[in-house]
Amino acid sequence: MPANATAYSPKEWSVWVKKEVTAGTTVLATTGMYQLDVDSVGFPSLNPTQVLDVRTGAGRTFKADDFFQDNVMRTVEMSVSGTLHNDAGHKLLLQNICNSFADPVIVATAWTPPTITYDVANTTDSEETMTLVVKAPDHSSAQSMVLNGCVVTSFNYTSDAGTEGGRLKFNATLQTGIQPTLNEETTLAGDNLFANSTDMFLSSASAKKINDIDVLMQSFGVTIENPAVFAGISSTGYEIVGRGSEISVTAESVIKYDSTTDGLINYFDAQTTSMATNAFAVTSSGNWGATIDNGVFTDVSLNEGDFMQLNVAIKAVDDSATLLSIDV
Repeated sequence: MPANATAYSPKEWSVWVKKEVTAGTTVLATTGMYQLDVDSVGFPSLNPTQVLDVRTGAGRTFKADDFFQDNVMRTVEMSVSGTLHNDAGHKLLLQNICNSFADPVIVATAWTPPTITYDVANTTDSEETMTLVVKAPDHSSAQSMVLNGCVVTSFNYTSDAGTEGGRLKFNATLQTGIQPTLNEETTLAGDNLFANSTDMFLSSASAKKINDIDVLMQSFGVTIENPAVFAGISSTGYEIVGRGSEISVTAESVIKYDSTTDGLINYFDAQTTSMATNAFAVTSSGNWGATIDNGVFTDVSLNEGDFMQLNVAIKAVDDSATLLSIDV
């Protein structure tokens, strides 16, 4: 048999998402899926359970009968990163981890997770689980991968004035407790491509504040961590999805050191309670502006760049008010 002459570029693969009607049930379609603007396509961590120990018997070698592998009871994880767009596909990631579907998207005070049972309908108009497709360029010599029943466990978005003109970037991690399909050969994965017209930039922000102080901001990042917990046993994987003991919201920023910010180092060192207003705020109407009203500093330190700056890091505090609000 002659060698296959087809050679693909890694850039020919693409990533698509869509909310599921029934949790854990794939929603492959030629329409209605949304493309994510990823820098490159990663490979999911399949995490099959393998036992490779030598069992009792003749000799001291590993034998075929010693081998065991299970690909049902495991968690599959995939990370994606790229350029953030203000469109339905990228919003799905944020809405899923926050379980918030209005504008603004929030992490509510006393946040509690939804109950998600695989093979049961998701709540109307929510994105409690989603299908993620790593789409091959074609199916003549390649196969797509489909992860259904996914929830977002980590979401981060950033901007740096010195990188790509301050264009917003994102990183997200998704997990599922359902067996993936790794040899899909029929899906077209949808028709909703991202558009460069929905890029967002730090320069669109009308105000930037740390501890309610107007600052000159070089860069920022907002991170939401909401670990998934899987339980129950079925023939296709886990039965339910829960969340860990904490949903965590943090923000980081690099700001100019001057007479308006020189007191933050001492404030950090002497703090006894949380900041009450605009602990972190990037005001950008409809462009993912973020506000953390109540928070504590976890770091304030000098940053020796072309001019003196400060690194600041903040953790949001639940003070009977929204932990985080993102204006989408």
